[in-house]
Amino acid sequence: MKGISDYAVVYDITSDAERERVDKVLKGFGFRVQKSVFECRLNKRGRDELIGRLEGLHIKTGFI
Repeated sequence: MKGISDYAVVYDITSDAERERVDKVLKGFGFRVQKSVFECRLNKRGRDELIGRLEGLHIKTGFI
């Protein structure tokens, strides 16, 4: 499919509350392949939306 790419989104977050918020966002864009890894198949618009939503979470106890 033209314009669609696969992305692996990996996170390491120590706060349960922050981790749950990240999981909730990622479940809307892809599927879990490991405990802290999601696979997302997105076009540019979807990728930009996902990045914006994750940045909006302002994660303090880890990284994505």
